[in-house]
Parts: sequence; C-alpha cells; structure tokens
Amino acid sequence: MKKSINFKKLLPHLLVVVGFIALSVGYMSPVLKGKILTQGDPVRAAAGGHEAALFQQETGQWTGWTNGMFGGMPTYLVHGGYTRGVLPVVTDYLNHFLGGLPNMIFYYLIAAYILLLALDCGLWVSLLGAIAYAFFSYNIVIIEAGHISKVYALGFAPLMFAGMVLAYKNRPWLGAALFSIGLGLDFNTSHFQITYYTGLLLIIFAVFEFVRAIKTKSIGSFALASVLAVVMGGLAVATISSRMWSTYEYQKETIRGKSELTLGKKEAPADGLDRGYAFEWSYGKLESLTLLIPNFSGGASGGGLLTEKSEAYKAIVRYNVPDDQALGFAQNLPTYWGDQMFVQGSVYAGAIVCFLFILGLFIGDNRYKIPFAITALLCLIICWGKNMGPINNLLFDYLPMFNKFRSVSMIMSLLQLSMVIVGGLALKKILEKPDWATFKQPFFISLGIVGGLTLILALVPSIVGLRSDNDPALIEQLTQAFGNNKLAANDLYSSLIDDRGSLLRSDALRSLFFILAAAVLIWAFVAQKIKNSNIVMGILALLVLVDLWSVDKRYLNDAAFKPKYYSTDELFQPTAANLQIMEDKDPNYRVIDVTTSPLSDATASYFHKSLGGYHAAKLRRYQELFENQMAKNNMAVYNMLNTKYFITADDKNQPIAQRNADAMGNAWFVAEVKMVKNADEEIKALDKFDPLQVAFVDVRFTEQIKATKMMIDSANKIKLIDYKPNNLIYQSNTKTPQIAVFSEIYYRGGIDWKAYIDGVEAPHFRANYVLRAMNVPAGSHKIEFKFQPDSVIVGQKIDNYASIAWLMLIGLAFFMDTKRKI
Repeated sequence: MKKSINFKKLLPHLLVVVGFIALSVGYMSPVLKGKILTQGDPVRAAAGGHEAALFQQETGQWTGWTNGMFGGMPTYLVHGGYTRGVLPVVTDYLNHFLGGLPNMIFYYLIAAYILLLALDCGLWVSLLGAIAYAFFSYNIVIIEAGHISKVYALGFAPLMFAGMVLAYKNRPWLGAALFSIGLGLDFNTSHFQITYYTGLLLIIFAVFEFVRAIKTKSIGSFALASVLAVVMGGLAVATISSRMWSTYEYQKETIRGKSELTLGKKEAPADGLDRGYAFEWSYGKLESLTLLIPNFSGGASGGGLLTEKSEAYKAIVRYNVPDDQALGFAQNLPTYWGDQMFVQGSVYAGAIVCFLFILGLFIGDNRYKIPFAITALLCLIICWGKNMGPINNLLFDYLPMFNKFRSVSMIMSLLQLSMVIVGGLALKKILEKPDWATFKQPFFISLGIVGGLTLILALVPSIVGLRSDNDPALIEQLTQAFGNNKLAANDLYSSLIDDRGSLLRSDALRSLFFILAAAVLIWAFVAQKIKNSNIVMGILALLVLVDLWSVDKRYLNDAAFKPKYYSTDELFQPTAANLQIMEDKDPNYRVIDVTTSPLSDATASYFHKSLGGYHAAKLRRYQELFENQMAKNNMAVYNMLNTKYFITADDKNQPIAQRNADAMGNAWFVAEVKMVKNADEEIKALDKFDPLQVAFVDVRFTEQIKATKMMIDSANKIKLIDYKPNNLIYQSNTKTPQIAVFSEIYYRGGIDWKAYIDGVEAPHFRANYVLRAMNVPAGSHKIEFKFQPDSVIVGQKIDNYASIAWLMLIGLAFFMDTKRKI
C-alpha cells in the first residue's frame, strides 16, 4: 500500500516554517531597513581574497593562487567558487532565500525541527527544540563574529542526525537520502572541524544502533540503511570533489600538516597543530555553568556591564575621579573571570533546556537518550581542552585527524543539540503518558538538581571564587593607574569581585524563575490541572524563546547593525602610506605592515601583495620562516621575498611607507648553490647570508641541479614580463647555464605549480626554505610558471559526474520510500 501525502497534516508544519521565517527575520529586523552586520571574519576574508576577486572580476577566471597574503598561498579557503557540483549551486540559492543574515537562524531552526520530528517528538516538542538550538547563545554570537562557514555547518548538522535516525527506523532510503543531503551541504561549507565533530557523534549513535540491531535480530535492516547512507553520502561529498581534494592536499602543507623542523627538540615533529595552539581556546570546567546561568563567569570579555550603581564605580569615585571618567573606567573593567583568553558572549543553553535535559536523563526513551547523553558528555569533555588534559591529550595523540583542529570550545553547539534531543525526549514522554505517580520522583530530583544549584549560587555567589588567573596582572595595572596606590587598587579589585557576584546572583535568580515557571507548567499538565497539551507546550516554547532571545540580545542586538556599504572600497580606505606605495607601477613587489601584527591582520592585503595576512591555515614553511627569521628582522630574508616597502609609524603614530632599496626583485641568478641535509640546516643557513650570492637547497633536490657554481656575468638578465597570480612569465638571457631563484613561494613544485621553458615543462625546486629555483639554459628563453592543480582540474570533472549519479540516486530513494508498506 502506498502512502499518499496528507495535506491537512502537512499544513501545521507549513505554519511552523512560516513562524520560523518570522522569527529569523524578526531577530535580524534591522536588515529590513537595509542595515548589515560588519562581521570581522568576512571583512578579513574580503581583504585576503581581494587580488583573487579582482582577477576574477577582470578576466572571468578563477585563480587558485594569490600573492595577496603571506607572500603567496592557494585560494582554496580564501576565495571559493571553483567547485562544479550541484550542491554549491543549491547552496547559493538557499543562502539568498531570506537575504543573508536571517537565513542563518532559519537553517538552525528548520534542521533541528526536522531532527526532532524524525525522533517522533511531535510538532510542539520539535518547535520548542528547534528554538532552543537556534537561539543557543553561542550559535548567535558566532553570527556577529562572522564565522559564516561555522554557522552554516552547524545549521546543516542536524539534518545528518535526522537522516540516520530515519534510516535506522525502517526508512532506509529516505533516511540515507536526507543524511546525504545534510552531509553534502555540511562539507560544502568547508568548515571541516564541525563536520568532523558531527561525524564523531554520528559514529557513537551508529554503534548504539548496531548493538540494538544485534539484540533485535535486525542486522539486515541495519546493514541496508548503513550501506545506503555510505553510498549516498559518499556521492554527495563527491559532488564537491574539487574542494575536498584540493583542501586535503593543501592541509598537508599548512600548519595543520607535519613539520620537518626539529631544531633540537627531542620529540619528532607532530603531524598536526601544536598541542598548546590547538587547546588555546579551552572552555573552563567551572565556567561550564554558563550553560545554566548566562552571567555566571561575568559575561563577555569586553566588559561594559557595570553602571553607576556598581560597586566598582563607587570605589573609583571615592578616589576623586570625575563621574564621567569613572563610568568609562568601570565599564572597561573585566567582569569576565573564566578560563579563556577572550569570549564574545556567554555560552548559555537556557535554564529550561538544562532542566529538561536532566529530566530526560531519567525518563527519556533509552534508545535515543543513552547515545545522546554520551555525546553530550563527550562534547563537554572535548570543549574543556587542556582543562581535561588526561582525556583530550589521548584524543589529540591517537584519534585520527583530531589534532588538525583548534578552538575546541566550538563543539559546545553540538552539546546543545544533544541536550535539546534528550530534553525533547523528556517532553515527548510527558505528553504521551502524563502520569504523576510515576513522574513525581524524577521530576523533583531534576528540579532539585537544577533549581537547587541556581538557588545556592543566587544566595552565595562567592562560593565559586569569582577570580581569574589574570587578576594578579589586573591588580598590577590598577596599581599603576592609581599612581602606585596599592590600597586604591585593592579596594577597586574587591569592589569588582562584589560586582561579579552581583552579576552572577542576578542571573541565577533569573534562571531560577524560568526553571520554576517551566516546572509549574509541566506539573500542572501531568497533574491534570491543565489538560490541553497545546496550551502547555505553546507557553513552554514561548518561555524558552524569551529566555534565550533576551540573553542573545545582550550580544547581537540592533546596535550591532550598521548602514549598508555598497562596495568593499568603503570598508578599506587607503592610508597615505598605501597611496604612496600604490604609485609604484612595478608589477610584483611585496609589502609588510609592521604597525600591526602582520600574521593576524589582512588589511594590507587589500591594497598590496603582502607578506602578512589573516588565515587559520597558513603554509607551514612560511610560518616557520616568519618565526625563525622574519620575526628577528633578518633583512636578507625580507630582501629575498622582494619586500620593497615597509609600512611603519612616524613620530605621530601615523603609518608611513619606507622603501627598501635592497629588495631583490622578482628573480635573480645566484653565484653558488649550497646543499643542506635537512630543514633544520636550511632554516639556520638563512641566519646570515647574501641571497644574491648563494642559495641553500635541500639534498632531496640534488638530481635537479645541474651545477652548484655558476659563471657570473653582468650581462645575464632575467625579468618578469607578465604577471597574473596563477601565471608568471619571465624572460631570461644568459651566456652560460645559470640557476635562477624566483621571489615566489614554492608549493608542490611540478605537481600544482608547473614550470615551462619555451613551452616545454621543466623541473623546478625549492631554495632558501620557501622560494622557487630552477636551472636556466644559456641563451634567450621564456620561462613560465603556471598553477595547474589536478585536484581542481580533474576534481571539477568528478564534481559533475558525481552530481548526476547522486541526483539519480536521490530520486530513486524517494521513489523507494513511497513504495514502503504502511
């Protein structure tokens, strides 16, 4: 018997979707007035990818390489648009559905709603859970920060879970299709860390389903669902093969790949990030109580919470500081006392969500409660990072790919998803069997745990200390600010501790109110005081929305929106130094801005071919060159990188351009090549050298070098005659064979970057740790470098073929699902 579509049953869900649109647009209401968020990461990305964007605008061609950042790097994660599969096309349309920003919240809402429906939670519970996931404060804060790919990845993650749930619930074809859609969309965001974490949780879920299949003797159904999910999921990922393949090859060359440097270290270089760097953003164990109480650890790092009523303000005034200055001083004081270096807002799950989660641990369906409770615990452990060293160090050392990622605290969003699921299971059970006799004990235990904790913290906030490891340095700063008056500094610090306690107390009482309101509402329904479940669930969903919405608005509110700019030129206004440098018509010189932190600021990249930039996946050898040579102001290294201009500050702290007359230019012939045994010798050889006289080359390239000593002749010439970021053309003229060094970053020579002499491919090799070099025959020759990565060229063909196969299989899946028996 076929299952037909019941439009009457579908109508309530359509109304929910309309409601989700209203919520999404309502939260981002300033967009209706034409305003936008000036998000940090997209702005930096616009600067870093500006050369590639201009090239595409002028030529209609995508370039896989830019010289705009770090002397040169692939554009795979800087300027996209090179994949040819169906999913990127679909995503482009989806991202314009509500005009940008509202889409992000809508994705959260609709995906979580589908997941909870797949768990048979019903319309109201699914609606409530979707709100709880979408308005989880971390999910909102990262929108303002501009972590767009992360937002989209988290938006699509619930679809994967929904697909797996359906697949293992006797809907194998439909479930596998939905899983593949979620997986493909998630991979297409290129935020592989979120996809990786989601994969870990899915594996845990699948293991529990496998055990259940053994117990219920349904291995055949489990196997069919798993095979279909793997096949369709694999094809979905294959539709973006060019992106996956190029990113895979690229990451091996970045700081996430293995270093060849040892520099006397006893341990072998790690294949991945440095442990300290990876765990730099670790969530504090005690700080985790922000899930229950938003201002538990003092809110965001930026301060701004203290007013004229604060104890700190009163303390400052006592020392004869004018009122207006005192208020500004107080608002800059760090109310945040958590473990992290910087937070943009509290990670708040919602007091009601926490209550429902604990309740769900007692009464939820074991099939789903247990695996998602375990995933919640795993997420919490991982987000603690270095603060849970014994476990996370093991994961870092032995779990494949785990050491490729940093900022482990971002897994908190998947913790929220797990909590929402377990909480949803609790509500599902309550609606199905509202029996007070069996419900009473778990209800009061859950209320006692969550409500009791908030009450204790409201009454005695000082029980948690309210102090940070950074506070000694703060006291020292306050001492200096008060003219070495330690008494005043300690007085102000004590007042600040009181204010931190007040913030905690206020929000603890707030959370207690929402917990009690939800508890009374649930009790009234279970005890049959209110019999209409729609009324109960409607009010409960509204409480969850009000709770989370009001906290979210502390961080992403209308004040964050600015009038729309019409071009990136309005965001990046050139300084006098930039304008001075841009008068130079040389086709290819480099600039470094030392008035900022060069490796964390991409502003110069908007105007110049910069040695600096901002990206989380820099080429490892360039990072090592910077740390070991450039950071020590080794001018020979700057010269070989053709650093023609330094942007420095004058005596009025205004940026000025200083020309470096010793910059080597685009290419030159060296008098001698010296072979070095390994990376350590090569990086040390640059400590003191003349790049015009000698080039240092790893012994691995010995066979490619035809001579180590050349005949120097002033008549020998080599010049860059045509520049495109992915195609460089030089003209050489020599009387004898020479070895030329090019002021270009070496990357996968002969594989991605290929060299040609008079149209015939010729080998090139790496010199001076990061540069390209090659043998140049005597005579007049055209030398050409082309960026031709097979990962993109061949990958784009796979994108197209996989898209056709995947769409056909998706069509078959929906057809097969309609044939299932009711």
